[in-house]
Amino acid sequence: MSSLYENLRQLITVIDELRDVGLQKYISLPRIVAIGTQSSGKSSLIESIVGRDFLPRGGGVVTRRPLELRLVHLSTQEYKANDAWAVFEKVSDKKYTDFEQVRAEIERQTDVVAGANKGIVNDPIVLTVYATDAPDLSLVDLPGITRVPVKGSDQTEDIEKLTRDMTLHYIQDPRTIILAVLPANQDMSVSDALQLARQVDPKGIRSIGVVTKIDIMDAGTDAGKMLRGEEIPLKHGYVGVKMRSQADIMSKKPVSEALGEEKAWFDNHRVYGKLPPGLVGTPVLIDKLTQILFQSMRRFLPEIKKEINEKRRGVQERLDELGNGVPVEDAERVQMMWTLVTDYCEMFKNTIRGKYDRKLQRYMVHLPNTGSNSMSGGAQVRGILNDFLWDYMEVAITADMSDDDIDRAIRVHEGDSLPGFPSPDTFEFLALPHLQKLAIPSVECVHNVASALDLLAQRLAHAVFRRFPKMAESALGMTQNIILREKDSTRVIVEQQVACYVGYLFTNDPSYLIEHGSMEPMYNQQKPPPPPEEEKKDPSMTEKTMQNIKDQSQALYHGAKSMVASNANSKKSQRYSGPFVTIIRKRLDAYFAISVRNVRDSVPKAIGFYLVRAVQDKLQFELLNALNQKDRLSELLGEPPHIMEERKTLTSQLQVLQKASGVLTRDPTLAAIALQAEDEEQQTMPTPAAPQARPATGGSSVGNMIRGAVGAATGAMPAARAAAASPPSTARPAAAGAGAGGPAYPVSTAQGASSLGSVPTGTRPAAPASAQSLFGGGAAPGKATNKSDIFDETPLQTSKPPQTSNPLQRPSALFGD
Repeated sequence: MSSLYENLRQLITVIDELRDVGLQKYISLPRIVAIGTQSSGKSSLIESIVGRDFLPRGGGVVTRRPLELRLVHLSTQEYKANDAWAVFEKVSDKKYTDFEQVRAEIERQTDVVAGANKGIVNDPIVLTVYATDAPDLSLVDLPGITRVPVKGSDQTEDIEKLTRDMTLHYIQDPRTIILAVLPANQDMSVSDALQLARQVDPKGIRSIGVVTKIDIMDAGTDAGKMLRGEEIPLKHGYVGVKMRSQADIMSKKPVSEALGEEKAWFDNHRVYGKLPPGLVGTPVLIDKLTQILFQSMRRFLPEIKKEINEKRRGVQERLDELGNGVPVEDAERVQMMWTLVTDYCEMFKNTIRGKYDRKLQRYMVHLPNTGSNSMSGGAQVRGILNDFLWDYMEVAITADMSDDDIDRAIRVHEGDSLPGFPSPDTFEFLALPHLQKLAIPSVECVHNVASALDLLAQRLAHAVFRRFPKMAESALGMTQNIILREKDSTRVIVEQQVACYVGYLFTNDPSYLIEHGSMEPMYNQQKPPPPPEEEKKDPSMTEKTMQNIKDQSQALYHGAKSMVASNANSKKSQRYSGPFVTIIRKRLDAYFAISVRNVRDSVPKAIGFYLVRAVQDKLQFELLNALNQKDRLSELLGEPPHIMEERKTLTSQLQVLQKASGVLTRDPTLAAIALQAEDEEQQTMPTPAAPQARPATGGSSVGNMIRGAVGAATGAMPAARAAAASPPSTARPAAAGAGAGGPAYPVSTAQGASSLGSVPTGTRPAAPASAQSLFGGGAAPGKATNKSDIFDETPLQTSKPPQTSNPLQRPSALFGD
């Protein structure tokens, strides 16, 4: 049992140390937060848990600053009974043994920050209490939700919104356990504490309800349904507590005496005395809170360690990029400038050429628009060059020319010369308008490539020179000037190349020379195809003579007919035949296709060489010559304030993360606890139904108790099962599997629970605080507070447990002594 509490204390100490180093600013840590309305009894409840009277008292709003309370249990073997002292975080190491002074110090610190006129401020007070009768816990007491500001105070009209927002700020963290305090004499459906808890925890997985003022309910009423979770169920259920009355507080009745009276009052009550164990009493609440906090810390420890390592890597990478600040010596400044310019130029070249440079990848994370769909500078340039004149590839320039247009062009360019000999000017007249269309896309291609280079330069300059805006502005301006200068010279070269294709018609293309270099294709086209050979016998001489006469007659007839038609329409008909026009049409289309193909090759080559490669070759040399000036280095290397502030913040954050990592790696047993928790979560499977109750053994299962303690110490502590879900003994039959006169309460062997044997109907077995232990007996209440629901763990399979004479003679599990 002592080793189990050592693990519990170890986890709480680790979490407290992580808070001390400031880790809660960056990573949320497990904690218990007490919430409720003003005067709901939160402060009295916390005093009952601590066992000391130390919180400020008075009318109206008393708790005006969050109180982060860390409780450390002292072993009675090392300290005297009732030894206790308190230490404030911001008051050096002074020990307060008089808890009246603790109350005065809380009031003083509250007035210093929140003012003496009832102001409320979200600035926590950290108080550590060491006591032999205090449990190992860590919780936060928040100011109660206040609806109306106190007259004449510093409270604003939006005091309700202020207190609600403060409460939500603490409980919205998924690693925070919500301790919702609600008075029993108030309807649960209008409870602000439950409403806020359900707002951030709709399923009630990390909420536990505490019913206060249960002793001042109206006569004839009770909180039985509330405690059993029949109205608003919570996973961890509800616990009813009876606290000191105002008269007890005024008479300074000790908390320990009040706890004894609380137990006697619940045991003798007509309703609460018959409830299942684990639903009422401050010791039960302490036991449950300690279990939940222990499980939460053990569960989230691996996640916290992982988050610390991830944040450390991210912060370190960003600090490496920001560097160690600007050097003072001139030589070091020149070296820094030289390195930055070299990196910028290398990234410019490598991005265009598509080369991967691992050394320069640290800048890539800060490049804008570096998603999976964006292309690098080189890919963009290649895409522009590939798309150049793509629309002209499948275009036939004579598609819109009719035969009359071509014939008219031939006749126009014959002039007064002898007809029948077409001039080469006809071809040029028809081809030039279409060839001139290639000039504008060529110049646009130059501008598009230059724009792509300009955009690339902007992205790289902002990434590489991010620390030094002045240098980024100068380097980018010079780069743009170089691109503009080379673009103008490239544009002149491209225009001259396109002018060559327009001004001089020539080609050595073999296919054109073979297919269109002579008039032979036209004659081949005019020659009629040979008639199909008929399979017949050789004609006789008479038949041949008759056939020749017939053919000659038809030829004379057609010739005369065509001559008459030609004379009638000589002024309206074309002078050149259809095959001749068709040949001209094919030659125009073939020559234009050859010209487009040649321009698509020559213009991109000129742009790539005279613009892209020229900028790459001249960039680094000109930048270094212009920026390497001693009088300009101080201005260029001046860091803006936000960069210096970012470095300072990241350095502080890295120190916190390093200290937190040191806390977690200091003790190797923490890793074992974390691994055991992970294995336990993987092995935990939800049970389809509650298991059958085990028959009573008639004695205490000491073996089970030892197994439960060892299981909890190794992260394998199971939860109690069906005993807590049973209704009162007066309304429940004997459990299945029990013999005649079996136990009124099913007995679970989980957690080393004692086997209570046969209990007479209508009675309630005695359950002192030691029996309602953290890792011993005392099952959790009701179906909503079944410990199987709390931890979702399977019970240990016990066999042949040893017998003891008294099931209640066990060491106290409340404080581990």
